[in-house]
Amino acid sequence: MELERFKPFPTSDGALLQYFDVGEGIPLILLAGGQTTVQTFKYVTKELKTRYRVIGLERRFEGETKAPFREMNLLRQGKDLNEFLEFIGVEKPILIGHSMGSSTIMSYLSQFKDQNITSAIFVDQTPKMLNDSTWDAGMPELTKDSIPAFFEKPASPLHKIPKPKILWLLFNTMIRNKKSVVSIQDKLPLFTDHAEADWRESLQSITKPVLFIGAEYSPYWPPKHAEICANLVENGTSRIMKAVGHGAHMEDHDQFVQIVKDWIEQFEKQKSPLLKKYKQWTFWYRDLTNQSCKFRK
Repeated sequence: MELERFKPFPTSDGALLQYFDVGEGIPLILLAGGQTTVQTFKYVTKELKTRYRVIGLERRFEGETKAPFREMNLLRQGKDLNEFLEFIGVEKPILIGHSMGSSTIMSYLSQFKDQNITSAIFVDQTPKMLNDSTWDAGMPELTKDSIPAFFEKPASPLHKIPKPKILWLLFNTMIRNKKSVVSIQDKLPLFTDHAEADWRESLQSITKPVLFIGAEYSPYWPPKHAEICANLVENGTSRIMKAVGHGAHMEDHDQFVQIVKDWIEQFEKQKSPLLKKYKQWTFWYRDLTNQSCKFRK
């Protein structure tokens, strides 16, 4: 099974992360969840790269990235994303994060705002995992005291058994490489920070259009969280993926890809008039240049 070829990305604090970069068009930045690899987007990438530029960033402490065992928090993860966007030099990308990848985007937006992106898509991740009197769209029964126990033995993220090719993908990217991946125990501070975070204020400051995708059978939080989150944002929209659990993009990548394409279509339409004018200007300039050359002759 052929995976996307990784390239190195060195961070300012000495970590060595990885990324792949394929296709052409509107740039999409993919970020996977905790204890997974961005290569789990393989079949999503296969579909999207025929139409867009798809860039998958392997977050620190995931896959075969190398990073010092410090700053195990989402603040650093958000900084990594900002440095990466500067490193590859993309303009106005659409950020797509699953689970902790979504929290990384929320951290980025909290620190660096949304002026340098076109949009963001959050996949089955609530901005506040701990419920209280002000919030009921988090994880039922999760408390600060129970966080370590939950992450040491988390519930299965899948609602149904994926297709054989997805199972083979998971085996090759995660199970077979388990020994080389930083364990949950070693990065428990990151998972704890993830669980205790509250990104609601960050979401309320977003002005760009954003999409929240909930999973009908997520084992972690109710699908209604997507609509609740969308209502926090000035230009928020929600969609619910049917018959999938937390691993939505792996359980039904066709449904996921269609939702993403439908969402991006609005930005393609916005660019079309500008592209048309650019082409008209180019043809006019080229014709004027040719006429000028004929006159000089």
